[in-house]
Amino acid sequence: MKFFNSRYIFGLNKYNRALWPIKSVQSTLSHHQFLVCRSYSSLTTISNGISTELLQNSGVRSYLNKLISEDYSEDMSKPNVSALISAIRLLKVDLQSLNEFDIEKEKDKEFGEQLQKEIKSHEEQLTKLELELLNSLVPNEEINCQDVMLEITAGVGGQEAMIFTLELFEMYNSFAHYKGWESEVADYCHTEMGGIRHACLMLSGSDCYSLLQHEGGVHRVQRVPKTEKSGRIHTSTVTVAILPQPTELDVVINDRDLIIETKRASGAGGQHVNKTDSAIRMHHKPTGVVVECQTDRSQIKNRKLALQKLRAIIYKKQLEQQQSLTRSARKQQVGSSGRSEKIRTYNFNQDRITDHRLSKSFHNLVGFLEGREYLDKVVIELQERANQILFNEFIESISKKN
Repeated sequence: MKFFNSRYIFGLNKYNRALWPIKSVQSTLSHHQFLVCRSYSSLTTISNGISTELLQNSGVRSYLNKLISEDYSEDMSKPNVSALISAIRLLKVDLQSLNEFDIEKEKDKEFGEQLQKEIKSHEEQLTKLELELLNSLVPNEEINCQDVMLEITAGVGGQEAMIFTLELFEMYNSFAHYKGWESEVADYCHTEMGGIRHACLMLSGSDCYSLLQHEGGVHRVQRVPKTEKSGRIHTSTVTVAILPQPTELDVVINDRDLIIETKRASGAGGQHVNKTDSAIRMHHKPTGVVVECQTDRSQIKNRKLALQKLRAIIYKKQLEQQQSLTRSARKQQVGSSGRSEKIRTYNFNQDRITDHRLSKSFHNLVGFLEGREYLDKVVIELQERANQILFNEFIESISKKN
């Protein structure tokens, strides 16, 4: 049985099941009562993985009933919530009307069967709408930011860690191109052995932060270094930090709060190294944050990049302070760079990548480090996991309150 507008009703006889105007059906099927239905097809989207068993939870049930029965609630100001509540209320009225039919008194067996199908259809629709309502009420902690600063630093493991830092840097740079984002190298401190100690990428594009935010943490690599003669596997770490890049309006930095020093660039190679005072060291007195930049030969360009980095770090600190007020526990992205704090392990001997948050392992490590579809798949799965955690925390909170 299809849903249709309340201006129409459906006729139930063994010859015709089409939709008819009210007058036509009344003249043909005057001995039947008529079922009035509304259309809710535009509000049936439901997130995958949400169990209908949630609606049997006494706390959740009490919360929903209270929300639906009230004329106004602060929650109704959230997107789609008001429309979903209105649709649920109308659907409940229709369902009540359907349940008022006395099937036993109806002599038409086909009418009784169609009535049961319609009741079942309404109940399924009601379940979908209530689950969608729950999903819409989950607090949204996603930061609406299209610009990101990705910092990557060698951790434990010496030269081997620096080599893998370069590999991860290239992976994320490749991933940015794969997603169609803009990228700019803001810092790059390489070594004579072919690795890098520290690097920074400025990324900009659609869903940039929401997709990359779960890449922050300690990445562990296990492999036999080229310099290892005995074939012993070494374990090294690289830390990755994902910092949302704010606008000037988000973080205001006064010149009087800055201590800016210039110095000669350091590092391996380059004609300008140790010859021009192009490197910038910037100290923000109120927060104690210090950043350095020596990427470009131009002191003006380095100053601009250093200010961007400083603004991103301060903005991240402000966000963490806000989030700590609403969430009971929150792990820092980088930690102490220790091997036990890893979020992902790259095991070259076994051609395996293990993401410890997903508790899953993947193969084709070379393909993964190319920073294309293999990395994209894991990134999306991490985003879905984070959304599920937020949903579970919300359900737990309302279950305890009601």
